[in-house]
Amino acid sequence: MINKSYKHWMIVFFMCCLAASSIGLCTNAIGVFYTLVAKSLKVLKGTFAMHATLSTLATALTLLKISKVIKKYSYKKVLLIGVILSSGATWLMSYSTSVYLFYILGILRGIGVGIYGMVPITVVITNWFDKKHGLATSLALSFSGLSGAIFSPLLSSWITCYGWQMTYRFMAICILVLVLPALIVPWNIDPRKEHLLPYGYQNRKETTKVQNNKIKLLTISFLCMCLFTLLHTSITGISQHLSGVAVSIHLSVTIGATFMSFTMIGNISTKLLIGFLSDLLSPIKAVIMMILTNCFSLGLLFLGVIHQEIMLLYIGSFMFGSIYSVGAVGIPMLTHYFFGNENYARTYSFIGFLTNVGSASSLTLIGYLYDFTQSYQMVFIIALCFHLINLILLVVICLRYNGVGDK
Repeated sequence: MINKSYKHWMIVFFMCCLAASSIGLCTNAIGVFYTLVAKSLKVLKGTFAMHATLSTLATALTLLKISKVIKKYSYKKVLLIGVILSSGATWLMSYSTSVYLFYILGILRGIGVGIYGMVPITVVITNWFDKKHGLATSLALSFSGLSGAIFSPLLSSWITCYGWQMTYRFMAICILVLVLPALIVPWNIDPRKEHLLPYGYQNRKETTKVQNNKIKLLTISFLCMCLFTLLHTSITGISQHLSGVAVSIHLSVTIGATFMSFTMIGNISTKLLIGFLSDLLSPIKAVIMMILTNCFSLGLLFLGVIHQEIMLLYIGSFMFGSIYSVGAVGIPMLTHYFFGNENYARTYSFIGFLTNVGSASSLTLIGYLYDFTQSYQMVFIIALCFHLINLILLVVICLRYNGVGDK
């Protein structure tokens, strides 16, 4: 069977579309609504942001079961259900006059995102790619950043011109349209069902022997990996509050949306970079480099807020996009690196759950932290502490890990 074909890269294109719709639009671009919708509903920003938290938690719970679901049922049908839930819930948000209705619709949208978001995307890429796994993963998930970079200012301008209600309807249409290529063109989640092998696959006896072993999850290394994931992804919510950061130092909402766009551009750049570095060096070294980059960005944001220096905030916002390179690309690659193909779906289902739990908790906590302190500086300090802890955890994982896929 063929292990290299145009179909492999067509699958990457489909995953790009799914990432742009599920992560880019439904997760990365929703921050532009926080300030204006909260004001319209006459609630605190943290109270409105709770709908995003509930959405992310619903995504997390969905991820625990989705790997089994996509093995049992046709993924095309599962994908259709997911996009209908996400697009439909977003459309109905335009008619919402109560924050509690936003909570319900946020949960429905979160379930939809879980059905065709991070775990299914990385499982498909892991099935289809043996070699160039890092490149394929980074290409696909970089489109979540590209989508966020394009739609954050676009949604912001639509809100200004047409109001947030109509903008939610436009957003719902975009969510659906982005998924259409993957729905229309025939393809299968397993390349062997199309008489193909994973890209660059070669039958290596030593690899087969390792991958056939079942990993024990309750190990120090796996628990450290879980804590690493939870702490890292709890920092990602800062990007959704960059619009609020701008407003807090008397800059316009439009400038705040530009900060978010710069973050999404950094998101794209660093996702592509981490995939290249992973294939060139190793996933561990690539992740460490991105964490250090993000630490530097937090320092710039901290100083930018103190001195109200817009250029520092622009540079810091761009570099802060590196947070997504680890959360979206680095963590799946580390999971694949340590646990192998055979155990990937099982291990990453739980790690993917924690990814969304971390993101969900940060969205609301950051909002409330600002509501009660009227400052984002404490948020940046806490994020730096989390990075320090994670670097220590990564060292522990590397020193103690002796399970399947140990390099």
